[in-house]
Amino acid sequence: MTSTAPTNASPTTEEALATLALARTPGVGPRRAAELLRAFGSARAAIEAGHRGGWPGLPRWPRARARAAGRAADLVAAERELRRGQRVGARLVTVADADYPASWLPQDGWPLALWVRGAWPAAVTAREPLAVAVVGPRRASAEARRFARELALAAGRAGVWVVSGLAFGVDAAAHEGALDAARDGAPASTLAVLAGGVDRVHPVAHRDLARALLDAGGGLVAAAAIGAVPATGAFPVRNRWIAGLSSLVAVVEAGPRSCALHTAAAALELGREVRTTPARPWDAHAGGSLALLRDGAAPLLEADDAWLGLPAGVRPARAVRPVPRASPPPPWDRVLGASAIGVDGAIAATGWGVGAVVAALEAGVVEGWVVRLADGRYRRA
Repeated sequence: MTSTAPTNASPTTEEALATLALARTPGVGPRRAAELLRAFGSARAAIEAGHRGGWPGLPRWPRARARAAGRAADLVAAERELRRGQRVGARLVTVADADYPASWLPQDGWPLALWVRGAWPAAVTAREPLAVAVVGPRRASAEARRFARELALAAGRAGVWVVSGLAFGVDAAAHEGALDAARDGAPASTLAVLAGGVDRVHPVAHRDLARALLDAGGGLVAAAAIGAVPATGAFPVRNRWIAGLSSLVAVVEAGPRSCALHTAAAALELGREVRTTPARPWDAHAGGSLALLRDGAAPLLEADDAWLGLPAGVRPARAVRPVPRASPPPPWDRVLGASAIGVDGAIAATGWGVGAVVAALEAGVVEGWVVRLADGRYRRA
């Protein structure tokens, strides 16, 4: 059944509804939608032409399917979604709006419409975003989570927004670091890009984190419909949006199959800078980071160094370093002593693998409870 726009809607509202209807029409993805907008000049004109069966065929889209899709465009359903969005405190941002991400224009391949809760800062939507993405694995090591939090804290203190995906592991640590900075009075906060609806936080365990993010002046953004759960294949697409809202992508401890590599690939495609944490060649958990370094990504060494790809003059006020520990954590409190110990001895004493032993000892060097000697052995600090 052909649907019509509400008769009392303003022209602006009619265009927003038409854009939302176009975005939700089955068979019309972002690229076809961009073609239709160019062909008809506006979403409203495209919808009207579709209801008359006047959509043109496009590559891999036969004319019969185009006509069927055009007749299926549903303005009434779009109005219902608009009301649902208003009820959950979200606002609609469409490609026709001034605060649609300028770096996404021309619009091919980007969503026509976004739902936003909380902040939607100009620093993120500018043609040259003043924002960094901090991404990495869900099953990140404690050291990776700590480093991601440091990076985000440094960014926030520098007035730079942090963009991530609200997932477990590195994403959550990045949001938390930016929130630390915001609570301390930093001028920037953090934006979470969701794969499902902006009102359906995923994972559910991060509802409190999402609430804290909103309370601290941050924002949630999604292209999915209000109430939608993340669809199969939605996360790689979401990762492209994260890259598109950032000037630099920092990849922390990515494995060879980490979804963070999708974000890095999108960033390189878009001409964004990619940095990643160095890793030991034998560490399978960081194979993705090693591949990025091999392919030309710059090394991500410390909070100061993370932001060299940002516009001139944007640097953290000071480096953020871990608070030194007074003593080693278990089992190193009993393994380490005044006498130096080699890696082989540490393996024998702990029963750990070589990668875990070296990673723990190197973290101890950074945290200050162990000293690495010139001959490669370690002793208690």
